[in-house]
Amino acid sequence: MFNKSLHEAVSLFKVTSAENGSYTAKLQDFRIRQAQRVREARIAEKHLRLEKRAGKGGSAIFAR
Repeated sequence: MFNKSLHEAVSLFKVTSAENGSYTAKLQDFRIRQAQRVREARIAEKHLRLEKRAGKGGSAIFAR
């Protein structure tokens, strides 16, 4: 039962491979750029959270 649910969850979020054709390279390039933007956005959000945390007076413990 668990393996079936796990397989369904994995297949839900799995990136499908591109079909053969003229748009294959474009799709792969788009996915690479999209993943890079997501990573950069996560890093920027993390820095903002850390700056907010460091800016508070009572949270000096977390500011390293």
